[in-house]
Amino acid sequence: MKGKKEQSFGRDCLLTIALLVLATLIAYAFFVMSQLTTNIAIVYVMFIVLIARYTSGYLWGCIASVVAVIAINYFFSEPIMELNFMKDGYPITFLGIFGISLITGTTTAHLKEHQRMLLESEREKMRANLLRSISHDLRTPLTGIIGASQACLENPDMDRKELEQMLRSICEDSNWLLDMVENLLSITRIGSGENLVKTSLEPIEEILSESIQRVKKRYPMADIRLELPEAIFMVAVDSILIIQVVMNLLENAVKYSGSTEPIVVAVGERDGWVLVSVRDFGRGIPTEQRKHLFDGTYICTDNRSDAKRGMGIGLSLCKTIIEAHGGKIGEKNHTKGAEIYFLLPMEDEEDESENTDTDY
Repeated sequence: MKGKKEQSFGRDCLLTIALLVLATLIAYAFFVMSQLTTNIAIVYVMFIVLIARYTSGYLWGCIASVVAVIAINYFFSEPIMELNFMKDGYPITFLGIFGISLITGTTTAHLKEHQRMLLESEREKMRANLLRSISHDLRTPLTGIIGASQACLENPDMDRKELEQMLRSICEDSNWLLDMVENLLSITRIGSGENLVKTSLEPIEEILSESIQRVKKRYPMADIRLELPEAIFMVAVDSILIIQVVMNLLENAVKYSGSTEPIVVAVGERDGWVLVSVRDFGRGIPTEQRKHLFDGTYICTDNRSDAKRGMGIGLSLCKTIIEAHGGKIGEKNHTKGAEIYFLLPMEDEEDESENTDTDY
């Protein structure tokens, strides 16, 4: 905390000095051209407003106002290069500029505090929505595990086929819960800013192929098609995290879309970005839910039992991971279904470095 305060103090000090020097240079140019001190005072007032706006609290705006009045007195009032605090009108000039600075600083501080409170309120709202979504997503598989385990305990002579079905259900729900916890831990680590994305240069097609293979192990009947361009696109990423993103998108498409055709994973290039899209051919995303798709509050409205687990946490995680890599994520409906896509900065193979740590 102390280090942050010292860093903020140093930044505000340097910014104030830089803006005052710039104001003096501009004022001198006006003075040379017009010999009028009125324009000079206006220049300093403008820069005092900027200082009050972009520094913390009232201190720097007040300091800037004092320095500005002294500079006007010393550099631009007769006799030049001499301080004379007894000049006619000097106290009024001082009080006027100081008052403007104080009012601007006060107003700016209040606006900043208001923005901070709005941001905190929004965070609390998102936290509550996330908790509600987590509770919904965890309750369903836990209920299934408890029900299946009780049935096994209460019916020791259960038919072997029924027993295997119960145990398979427990295993599936347990695996889903494990994935859920891993997603939540990833969101927590990334959101705390304490984790580093350790990137290396990787071909995007290898990441996508690995993701598809893992999804097919879990969903052997999944019909997924990979469309690759002739060019090889390199991206500087944490491959494990990006695989997690692609798997989340594919599992959502497999479980919730009701796709009537193969799910298509496509790669392309857009203005220096690598574009990866997952397109299904199902029911699409409801219009009223689209704006909540990536904020952790989206709940699938499908009536199937596995759909009741929801999909909001996974999509929120996807957004967090992609943005941590400096990328973007989005969605759109097309005529036959939905498409979720993300963009990552494209890298040249010759620009590869050993390992780039990106703090986020």
